Amino acid sequence: MLRLLPTGIFLLTASSTVQAQKSISIDNQYPLLDNISLSAPDSLLTTLHCTAPGIPITPFTLPALTTLQPALSRVAGVQVTPYSGAPGAWSTVRIRGVANATGSSQPLYVVDGIPVYNLDATPERWTGPNYPSDLPNTAIPGPTTPFSPVSNPLLAMPVEDIAQIEVVKGAAATAQYGAQGTNGVIRISTQRGVDGEQAARKPRVRYAGWAGVQHVRQRYELLNARQYADLVNVAATNNNQPAPYSAADLATLGEADRQDEVFRVAGMQSHNLSLDGLTTNNTRYYVAADYLRQTGVVHNSRLSRYSLRTNLEKQLNSQLTVSLNLAGSQLDQRQPGYEPDAGPLLRQFLLAPPAVPGRWATPVPIFESGLPGRLLEEGHTPRTRRLLAQLQARYQVTPALTLRAFVGLERNATDDEYRTDYTTATSFGTSRYQRQETAAVDLTSQVAGAEIRYQRTLQERHAFGASLGYLHQQYKQSTNRAMRQEFSDQSSSAVGGSEASTRLYTNPSHSPSASFSYVYAGRYEVQASVRADKVVDAPGQPVFSSGVVSLASPEEAYHLFPGGEVRWHAGKEAFLRDVSALKSLSLRAGAGRTSSYFTPDRTTHFDAGLHLGEASSRFSLDATVYERRTTRAQSGVLVPVPTSSGFSYQNVFPELDLRNRGLELTLNSNWQVGQVQALSTLAAATNRNLITRMPASTVTSGRYYQGLEEGQPLGRFLVYEQDGTYPASSPQAGQVRLRDTNSDGRLNADDARYQGSGLPRYTLNLYQQVRLKRWQLEAQFDGLFGYQLLNSTLVFLDAPTGTINNSVRALNYWTPANQNTSVPRPGAEVFGSVYQLTDQNLESGNHVRLSQLSLSYEVLNKDQRRASVWVGGQNLLVTGSYRGYDPNVSSGGASPLLAGRDASVYPVARVWQVGVRGSF
Repeated sequence: MLRLLPTGIFLLTASSTVQAQKSISIDNQYPLLDNISLSAPDSLLTTLHCTAPGIPITPFTLPALTTLQPALSRVAGVQVTPYSGAPGAWSTVRIRGVANATGSSQPLYVVDGIPVYNLDATPERWTGPNYPSDLPNTAIPGPTTPFSPVSNPLLAMPVEDIAQIEVVKGAAATAQYGAQGTNGVIRISTQRGVDGEQAARKPRVRYAGWAGVQHVRQRYELLNARQYADLVNVAATNNNQPAPYSAADLATLGEADRQDEVFRVAGMQSHNLSLDGLTTNNTRYYVAADYLRQTGVVHNSRLSRYSLRTNLEKQLNSQLTVSLNLAGSQLDQRQPGYEPDAGPLLRQFLLAPPAVPGRWATPVPIFESGLPGRLLEEGHTPRTRRLLAQLQARYQVTPALTLRAFVGLERNATDDEYRTDYTTATSFGTSRYQRQETAAVDLTSQVAGAEIRYQRTLQERHAFGASLGYLHQQYKQSTNRAMRQEFSDQSSSAVGGSEASTRLYTNPSHSPSASFSYVYAGRYEVQASVRADKVVDAPGQPVFSSGVVSLASPEEAYHLFPGGEVRWHAGKEAFLRDVSALKSLSLRAGAGRTSSYFTPDRTTHFDAGLHLGEASSRFSLDATVYERRTTRAQSGVLVPVPTSSGFSYQNVFPELDLRNRGLELTLNSNWQVGQVQALSTLAAATNRNLITRMPASTVTSGRYYQGLEEGQPLGRFLVYEQDGTYPASSPQAGQVRLRDTNSDGRLNADDARYQGSGLPRYTLNLYQQVRLKRWQLEAQFDGLFGYQLLNSTLVFLDAPTGTINNSVRALNYWTPANQNTSVPRPGAEVFGSVYQLTDQNLESGNHVRLSQLSLSYEVLNKDQRRASVWVGGQNLLVTGSYRGYDPNVSSGGASPLLAGRDASVYPVARVWQVGVRGSF
């Protein structure tokens, strides 16, 4: 029976093509990880109802990752950027661009047909949307990545428990998720045991384990002790101060590698043991236990995970099937420093003098003695416990009519504590500071739903499908935060204070839906759907989120989200049936409307595409073009407001209109040379976002909306244009010279311009699998292009102030003999330029990454006994000119406005692995 695919879901046919090639069957690719790929559906008749077909990541095997998110970049149009490389760090997943300025860009996660992991205490909710507000337009080291005591929720699901991942991104497909579909959907199917088998089978035991070593892939290039001392002496001379280091000091100078002091080579290990089978009374089961231990590359950082999962499916009779899924996990973390991403901590080590003793070009000490080491000993110790329970029942009333009902419960409890207690000695005496912070998060999410599906084929030419569904979600989150601090010194008694806060969020939602599909003669398909959503904060009062913004009036409680698609299987027409190269040619076009997590924004989505594949199934091409228009896009920014005494800051919430346009291409090829069998997949995409409308500010000039400028993309940087340095003949000799961009004869804030963007315009992924007899090689390459990065720590490291350590670039400073340089002469005058970001501070983020590489050997394959060993690694190679730890991080979190910011956060490590898999 033919099936309709919503627009943008073009990889499904390609994946079917790969599976049809027996020489690279799933069992042959990874005999120990069977059931990782399901047949891609051809039509919507059986999957249209409360779900929509998506692009499966499979048949590719998931690598040995701590979370599934890095594998999502294998789909064209999907970008994955971690907040940092810290154990347990969150990641931003962007699908087809962005639909807001400062809100969440995270997709909806659906596990076994039920939404989960979507309403956690996200970093943006915990710290507030303006927490990193200093990052866009200044380099002052301050708060960096938004953080939360709650770890990345995807850590609760070991990749070994996953059977299939699908990315839903098409216009019609996402419309079926209504007020939660704007950012796309990630559908996850967990292991069920013995898929597709009807006869009873004895229990099967499977084990997958690996151990790894990780280290920092790239460090900052800093001055050594002698270079630092020489530069400090030059800066002191320019400041009319005596040189801190004499000739005798230089001869006996000691050296400390500050990055060696904070980084280490660290180990990792993962173990997953599972039992599955099918009993004689038609009970299918899968039981698994998982353990993960990760020691971080920063001293005193670590993570451990314990996880249990039980999936049961019972066929009570020929019509009724009941399934129960239970999963529990505990995650313990140790995060050094005050912030989990370790940004401020690492900045202290990077800026600390490498010379021993450390001196400065000023008479006042800059660094507190022992500060970096003390920060390393402090830290957070969060513990997160999760419980996920899902119960589903399916009743086949007639061959054409199916009923389904389900309930789900998600519970998350997190406790965190931070302590610091230190004594500081100065010339005035000693002082002691004590601080304790505690945080507790309790989240409960309840889901219940039902659907009725009908499908019928008449006269072997007319295939109809229809469904009605209802989804209810009840969400409750409570947070408790407390802080106590105390300061004392020799001249006074203890002085301190404390504070506490408690917040409660509760939001029930109601979502009825309906869908219809029709297929004529296997060639012409049409499908339509509509979903209505309402969020209620109090009885009878529909509102947005916690009741701040009205989502609908009482007369219009429900908001409708329609979607539809048409498809033409041209390759099945009589006039093309004999053309082998066009055997699977199909064209499609669709439209849909969505929102993001029940917020007032509305996104209208259009896309169109084609699939082309030859009859031999050795090659396929998929192409899609799309446009997404979002009205009332979420944005919240902090703007300066003039006052009688100067200026202050105020939160404003301009409502923007955004447009995203893009093109996605995917090429799949199965090829064979002799005994070598291979699969190659290339996924490429381009996306351009644009602010199409921005209302005039009632507070201040729109240019101070932190990168929000009509007709320009999001994530821009406000910088001055540097015109080298002043020549020796100038009174400002050696200082940074800025360009008067508006030609008014003055240099002031009006000369700053927005440039670049922190959002990549182009993404590229190459997946290669090669098999020769018992050997198999897999490699994944990822590329990001067309974006810039602003590293606030490098801004200081490049400025030769004589008070901190510097990058090697600072050695090219101005002198009368070296005037053709952008680096100013060392000294106090440099401080002014540090707080005036220029285009010289922006760096290209373009790079290609060898994300994953593995080589496996099958040592046993007999009956149900199979075993293999493998070696591999992750993040092994990154090209490009970026001078920070990694070009793919986001210190601004999920906010598109703050994309491209890097505050020297915890580095993404290079990992070397060795592992075994077995099935008995």
